[in-house]
Amino acid sequence: MRMTLSDPQFAKGMTLSDPQFAKDMSMTLNDQLILKDTRLTPGDPLVAKDTTLSEPKATKNERKTFSDPKVGKDTPKALSEPQVAKRPLNVPSRRPLAPIEETKARHLSESLSSIEETHNDVTKRKTSIKESGRRFAIRRRKDREKTTKSERDKAVQLATEHSLLIELAREIPTVENPDQFCFKALKCVAELLGAERCSLFWIRDSAKGDSKELVSRLWNVTPKSTFEQAVCDTRNQLVVPLDIGLAGEVAKTKTSINVTSVYEHPKFNKTIDEKTGFESRDLLCQPIIIEREDRVIGVVEVLNKKSKEPFTSQDEEVLEHFIVLCDGAIQNCRNTAQINRLQQGARLQEELSSRVAHLWPARAYDDILKELVLQVSELVQCERYTLAVALIDNCNIEGSLQFARSYDMLLQKSKGGLFDEEEEVKKVVDMTKLKKSDWVFSHKVIKKTLETKKTVNMSKITPFSEFKLEDEKRGFSLKTVLCVPFYDGTDRLLGVLHLGNKKTGFDENDEATIESIRPYLMNGLLFANGFNSITINKAKTDVSDEIVRFHTRCTENEFERVKNEPIPDGEKYNLYEFTFSDLLMSDDETVMACMRMFKDLDAFNLFKIRQETMLRWVISVRRCYRPVYYHNWRHGLNVAHTMFLLLDRMNKDDQTPGLPTMFTDREKFTLVVACFCHDIDHRGTNNAFLIRAAAPMAILYNTSTLENHHYDTCLRISSMEGNNIFESFTENEFSDSCELMKHAILATDLALYFQRRNTFKGLLEKKPQERDFSDGNRMLLMSMMMTACDLSSITKPWEVQQKMAHLVTSEFYDQGDMERKLFGTEPMPMMDRSKAGDLPKMQIGFIDGVCSMAYEMMADFCPGYAPLRDGMMNNRQHWKDAAIAQGHDLDAPKTQKKDEDEYGSLWVKYWNMDPENFIWGIDPNEVPPEVVIEKVVFSPKKKAKPSPGGDREAQGTEVKKKRNRRNKVAAEEPNAPGAATETENKSKACLVM
Repeated sequence: MRMTLSDPQFAKGMTLSDPQFAKDMSMTLNDQLILKDTRLTPGDPLVAKDTTLSEPKATKNERKTFSDPKVGKDTPKALSEPQVAKRPLNVPSRRPLAPIEETKARHLSESLSSIEETHNDVTKRKTSIKESGRRFAIRRRKDREKTTKSERDKAVQLATEHSLLIELAREIPTVENPDQFCFKALKCVAELLGAERCSLFWIRDSAKGDSKELVSRLWNVTPKSTFEQAVCDTRNQLVVPLDIGLAGEVAKTKTSINVTSVYEHPKFNKTIDEKTGFESRDLLCQPIIIEREDRVIGVVEVLNKKSKEPFTSQDEEVLEHFIVLCDGAIQNCRNTAQINRLQQGARLQEELSSRVAHLWPARAYDDILKELVLQVSELVQCERYTLAVALIDNCNIEGSLQFARSYDMLLQKSKGGLFDEEEEVKKVVDMTKLKKSDWVFSHKVIKKTLETKKTVNMSKITPFSEFKLEDEKRGFSLKTVLCVPFYDGTDRLLGVLHLGNKKTGFDENDEATIESIRPYLMNGLLFANGFNSITINKAKTDVSDEIVRFHTRCTENEFERVKNEPIPDGEKYNLYEFTFSDLLMSDDETVMACMRMFKDLDAFNLFKIRQETMLRWVISVRRCYRPVYYHNWRHGLNVAHTMFLLLDRMNKDDQTPGLPTMFTDREKFTLVVACFCHDIDHRGTNNAFLIRAAAPMAILYNTSTLENHHYDTCLRISSMEGNNIFESFTENEFSDSCELMKHAILATDLALYFQRRNTFKGLLEKKPQERDFSDGNRMLLMSMMMTACDLSSITKPWEVQQKMAHLVTSEFYDQGDMERKLFGTEPMPMMDRSKAGDLPKMQIGFIDGVCSMAYEMMADFCPGYAPLRDGMMNNRQHWKDAAIAQGHDLDAPKTQKKDEDEYGSLWVKYWNMDPENFIWGIDPNEVPPEVVIEKVVFSPKKKAKPSPGGDREAQGTEVKKKRNRRNKVAAEEPNAPGAATETENKSKACLVM
């Protein structure tokens, strides 16, 4: 209620001192102070009529008025005090105001106006305060409502999170695919955090195996993603080294990170954003750790909240909860899989042991190893399975490979070029006898596996990788590989399992699968080696028995007959000329000629060899040569004599620098010994025949069959009592000599000559003083010298050469006859007795295709070797004349002819009839030939009628009986048809093949 002094209500019993006055007038303290200094009189116009002015009671009950002189004089300030205002005044009538009072009234009026304005301001302030209070109440109510909604949303999110966690936790015991489980978990994370995408990276070894790397397994997971869209394989996965990016930092430190504005972080890798076109803003990244092993196996990345707010600590807790579930699911899958694998491995071992135990006599190691490949294919799905097997008992055989067998199974491809696991295919294992050209030996993955002796797992092999493999014959291109070595308890290699091309790449589960069945695979390989050992040992026994039956050591009669004979001069037998011939020499004379050559080499003094020991050794070697037409003792003598002369001419050469010191005395002695034994115990047949006939020797030596046998026989003779010509050698000297002897004997395999001759020819194109005969080239020279010695009969005088040609063809014809009887096939023309009239053409082809290049190179190497070339060319002219006499025009233009008429190429084919021998016999460091040599394995043009003799064994027995009868006739009736003359028996010398 607003009031003024003129208000009628003011006069009704209200005084200025009344407290209600200040209250109803909305007065402030300043207003009341104004009233204290205001003096009112009854005649003031502002004072309403009938208004009583109250004044304080006088002392001693004395009542004073304004008209009292004492009031005005003695108490001028009385009215300014509150007591004056409280005293009621009864003013009966209004009188004119004095000037002073008028001024006071005016002041009062102004004060009241000011009071009124102040009252209005106060009113406005009160209204503003009330409005502010109302607005504050509304805002507070809204805040309470907002807080309630946030709490409610948070509660809903927690409930959702708990529900999802419980749902996933219930699935853990039945999870079969951890990738699918992790995909579900990431979908939940993306939904709960409102993230734009989530990704999962696994940690694996790099391609080279020297570092770790992250590879994407689940990419761009959103609440609406499908597993097929998110899962990555070798075709679309991202690979990041562990030392690059924030995810790699998490994997290394095993700690989570929460980064806002990732582009400002120094370790953020922008490469992935640049490839995918995605713009990363905020990142939350945590590792997946196997707590039991304290090992990080993967990393989870969460990128960019849709609300564009940074990730909070609550978000980190949500992600951590789901990662714990993923870890549990992964562990459960691993444990379950490991239990299943162990059970399966135990079952496979029992089955293998049972089959071997019950079928031992009928089993072969090929059957066992094929079963291993098939079982692996059931457990690990990929495109190609290769099991390369190292047979332990074959490892000590010269020329044998590190692996002797390969079992290969190639399944069909899917449209994407990788094996489709869901497609049914027929599984057939191909057993392959490996060659040195096989991809198994050249593939760097297998080499790396053998070097490190560890499993190699490569998930992406590009066409430019050093580990690439292109098998054009089978249409196979390697993209992913898992290579596992197997060693026995003594660290001997048993084999290597090579798996190729799995659609999703080989992972730790595949490695664990192979490891779980490792005992089964090891047992299979050991069983296979057991079978192989039995076969090898039986073959060794058969060969040894055969040698024991046929060969005997030097008898005392033979020794006594020549031991007192003086060693003759070399001129007596023409030992110092290439025209040397043994045709007129007796067997005892040949022995003494050998003693002269060793004496000239000063072997008795240099190596402290007793003459009796050397004599017994020579006689034993002579006895171990069989009486075949061509590859007999006389052939060994001629080859050793040629080597003796080559070394002699080398010592005497003064034109070519370095020739006299090319070989040491010990090496010269060893080379002559090797020449004497290079064809010892030859059977008159070639390697291909022995392999085809499954001869024990072919089983014992899986490559360069005859040559390995010659070397072993040489060592066996030298180790016999009284024959040890290496007795004074130290262990190292003996080992080096054996190595050189083995290399020299194997060099007589013409298959190696065809491989090496172009390399040697290129070496000779340089000037003599510029030729480099270091250790490698020195061995190449030695090989060429062995070939020149082995072929030396083609360089002898015409009478000798003609005789040797008939002897060698007789041996060939015997083999051709045996082929007809044993195999029912027609032999090659040079072994066909019905084509004996083609001998001149055959010899010309032999000279042109095999010999001419050898002796041209020898004459170029050392001028002292020129007589060999001249003798060969002289004999070629004689054979040409003989061919012309038979009506063959050799100089006429060539017309189309059948392959068997081209004797020049047939000689090449003959020495490569065994393609495995041709390839296996090559030293890995040799340069491959520039020309392509056709490889023929008895490709018959027509079938011969089967022999009525029955089975192969009966036929072989018949051949032996026929040969024994022929030898018996030759002994009793020297001039009988079919019997060799005395001169022929003495001259089984020869032309080297």
